[in-house]
Amino acid sequence: MLRRMLNVLVVCLSGVLAVVIGSSVTVLANEVQGLKSGVVRITAHVNGAAKVGTGILVRLEKGAAFIATASHVIEGDPQPTVQFYAEPGRPVASKVLGMEGGDPRGLAVLVVRDDLPDSLRVLPLNSHVLVESGDPVTVLGFPRMAGAPWAVTKGELVGRRGRDLVFSGAIDEGNSGGPLLKGNQVVGIITEASPPFAYAAPAVLAQYVLESWGIRFGVTLRSKPATLSSVYLQDVIQQKGFHHPFDGSAEGLPGGWMGTMVHDYEPKTFSGMNVVVDHATGLMWQQSGSPDQLTFGVEKREPWEYVEQLNQQRVGGFSDWRLPTIEELASLLEPIGQHEGMFIDRVFDKTQWVCVSADGLIRQTQEGMVFVTGPWELFVNFDRGRIDHRRYVEGETRKGFARAVRTMVSEE
Repeated sequence: MLRRMLNVLVVCLSGVLAVVIGSSVTVLANEVQGLKSGVVRITAHVNGAAKVGTGILVRLEKGAAFIATASHVIEGDPQPTVQFYAEPGRPVASKVLGMEGGDPRGLAVLVVRDDLPDSLRVLPLNSHVLVESGDPVTVLGFPRMAGAPWAVTKGELVGRRGRDLVFSGAIDEGNSGGPLLKGNQVVGIITEASPPFAYAAPAVLAQYVLESWGIRFGVTLRSKPATLSSVYLQDVIQQKGFHHPFDGSAEGLPGGWMGTMVHDYEPKTFSGMNVVVDHATGLMWQQSGSPDQLTFGVEKREPWEYVEQLNQQRVGGFSDWRLPTIEELASLLEPIGQHEGMFIDRVFDKTQWVCVSADGLIRQTQEGMVFVTGPWELFVNFDRGRIDHRRYVEGETRKGFARAVRTMVSEE
């Protein structure tokens, strides 16, 4: 059942369709533009001189952005300034949270606590991507030799030397701290440029170092409800590394896919409520959910009302519960039916076998008909291991369980 998707992906973003044909290791122009929202320009002042480097966003919280870079970019300046892609003319102060001082290929992490742009994007460090000599790689950053505010540079992986990845390309010190990309996945953080070669800390090492400073990593998932296309869902499953055991491609939905998603679940109890904390995504889930299937339709809003009641009663001591997006729900899918045949971890209650999301779906059928489903019409069926939907029919009543979720903050 499990099979690789076609190399031809139809990507629909913001209602604009584009057909992309080619190797999955090619960074596409529109994807590069998106990646820039996760890359920042860093300026440090040491002994009266300014030096410029690059950093990548590795975690976002409410009012806080955490940025990884190379230690030598900021060493000597406890408050370097950062400029975001969306606001290039507004430098903001940062604070150094951790640094491997004195190490010419060390790492550092900064935090910016400010009014952050809405378009910021986390670039997860992906330690699961296989890198080999000869692989094409891409670098985003601010090399001085380019004479431009941004530069996208192509290179080639030369090999490994000790703890470092070695690669070639037109790289200089302005790229230090920036992402080393294979395809659109961050496989390393650039730590040194000494032509003809440059060096990067591999993602697995960078994760280990930054986690020692309290920076948790994982997959960042969309939390705001949206109306999506089925091809968007296909792309999300691949990009986020989700598992999707059931092949729904015949219905225009995601096909069978074995992902790389690894969870870090921790069961907890707050004020008598059992929850599951997933440190891989920074989400706190209800261990169970609504005890019965909720009915909803034209005149009903019961999934919303269920979550609202949780918040009014401060269940678990929290008042920020919400219905999950389909991305958040799909992240829970497991590759095999390990929970009495259900494709979800045993840490969760098996009662909620089909859970509704806050998202809707827009899809074009083979007959050319376009239909839109409303909120809660897009759901995850853990019994079959798939994303599914209900086609909206006026006056019809539908059913589904709700499993509420909330986004945790660093203090938790």
